[in-house]
This record gives sequence, structure tokens and C-alpha cells, in this order.
Amino acid sequence: MTGLRTQKALAEMLGVPQPQVSDWENDRYSSLEISSLVKIAKVFRCSVDALLAGIDADYDRIGAVPAMTLPDIAVVAEGDVPPDAVTTRNERAQGRPEVLRWLSRPRDLGDPQAYGVEILGDSMLPAYRPNMIAIVSPELEALDGDEVYCQLASGERVVRLMHRCRGGCILRPYNPAHGTRVVRREEIEAMHVVVYSRACDR
Repeated sequence: MTGLRTQKALAEMLGVPQPQVSDWENDRYSSLEISSLVKIAKVFRCSVDALLAGIDADYDRIGAVPAMTLPDIAVVAEGDVPPDAVTTRNERAQGRPEVLRWLSRPRDLGDPQAYGVEILGDSMLPAYRPNMIAIVSPELEALDGDEVYCQLASGERVVRLMHRCRGGCILRPYNPAHGTRVVRREEIEAMHVVVYSRACDR
């Protein structure tokens, strides 16, 4: 990653102590929590699958098996409702959001309800450029510091960095030109965690 040259820089991005990064690099952990792997993968803009490739022979053998039968991922525009009921490329029905495109599912993404959100505007620059895809998992619990696709009772839906606060949460854009927002718990209809991001070729 451009500009990421030290353990300290990586530790700051992950929100962990620098010695923990050193322990990871020197293989002093017998295992890593999946949440830590997801955070590292997000920093380096890759999948957990790519992080683990070549590390464990058993894992590589699993990776050699043809992709599981879960469907490809439907992508909707930021601001649209999640495509909960759309499960195959051929499904079309009234009342469902427009599916902009389909993405091949990352091999290690087991959430059958996962979907993609095409980023609109510049509120999440520099991490997300317009038209990039944020892949979202509804089954994961949103934790403090996660990137989320937040759906509000007002009907607004946005990708933001989320921090917990008393009685609700803070939704923060990366681009300081856009305002940070505090929302009460009762204003939040759903909060789905962003697990991957992908560039979108047009």
C-alpha cells in the first residue's frame, strides 16, 4: 500500500498496539481472529483469501476446490435498498432494487445475503472513489470503527465510517468536506458491515 512503510503506520490504521503488528509479522501468534484478518485485508484492499494464500497447505487445498454454490453478488447504487431477495442473475421482479451489475463472490465470503454498493460522490475519498464497489455483509455485527452501509429511518442510505457513542453512533465520511453526523439508535434501521472493496471497470 502506498505510504504504508512501518509497523507503526499499520498499527495506527488497524487501531492496535505496534508490538501486536510485530508479533504478527514474526509469527508469534498461533492464530488470528477473523476480525483481525478482515481489518488487515481492508487496509491492503485485498481479500482474506489472498492474505492466507501460501501460508497454510491445508488452506491452499481448500482454495483449490471449485467455488461454493453461493450466488454471485448483486450490486446496487448507494442510496438504494439492499437486494435481499435477489439471489440469481436471472431473477427479476417488481419492487426489487435495480441491480447494476453482478460480481464474482470472494471465495471466503460465506454470507449468502452479501451484496455490493456502488459508491456515489466523493464523501469517502480517498478510500473510495466514485463508482468503486463496497461489498457488504449483513450477517456481521457492526463494531466501533467499521465501515458500514447505514440505512436510516428517514430513508437515507450511505457508506460511512461508524463510531459508537452514547445513545447511537457517529457516521463519519473520510472526505472532510462532508459533515460528520450523530444519529440516535432509533434512527438506525440497519447497519451492514463493509468487508471488501473493488474497483469498477466501466
